[in-house]
Amino acid sequence: MTKHMTAAPADAGEQARAAVRAPLSAYWVFWLFLIAGFVGDLIEVVFWLVTRGELISRSSLVYGPFSIVWGAGAVLLTLVFHRMDDQSPARIFMTGTVLGGVYEYICSWLQEILFGACFWDYRHLPLNLNGRVNLIFCLFWGVIAILWVRLAYPALYSLVARIPRQAGRWAALAAAVLLTWSTALSAAALCRMDQRREGVPALGAVSRFLDEFYPDSRLQARYPNMGILTEIGWYGDGT
Repeated sequence: MTKHMTAAPADAGEQARAAVRAPLSAYWVFWLFLIAGFVGDLIEVVFWLVTRGELISRSSLVYGPFSIVWGAGAVLLTLVFHRMDDQSPARIFMTGTVLGGVYEYICSWLQEILFGACFWDYRHLPLNLNGRVNLIFCLFWGVIAILWVRLAYPALYSLVARIPRQAGRWAALAAAVLLTWSTALSAAALCRMDQRREGVPALGAVSRFLDEFYPDSRLQARYPNMGILTEIGWYGDGT
């Protein structure tokens, strides 16, 4: 009886190590991106509801519950920490803290450059850097890195491995097409919103389509936490 009970954790540990050290493939990385983007969006919705009592959209896209930041962050953590399960928790934590801070800063800078908007602003928190990152959330990234390497990554690997390969490929292809379409449409709508703020007239059929079906009011409703830089007086310099 004792032998049977002690063998199970060992088997579970071996499975986790095998998952972490398995070769990466485009198929697996995309499924990782897909699951993390969906779960990340759900986590943010629940977090906002619990902490602020508001049920709002936290998606990166105009269609579909999906967070590109969470999905891409999961891929980044996987590429950096792949086969690093033997590293100490302290080293994983420190690496995740620095990596998460740099990643979040770059994401904030890109959204400012591309859309003239910010989707998070940490100026009200202590120890922030230009309002883009702050120490508290950087430390969260360190904790997430440990949980990712030790728990989440092996669990997701086992989940994806259970999907029949042929069905998984077709499902991944369909998801890729839908995500590409929604991402392109979202980017175009946000860019056109920035143009409208700058007084650029609709000069073509695409611009007129975006003005009619994706006006500022609709985008603000979809991205309720979005701040327009010209309105909030923030240009990434912390002022």
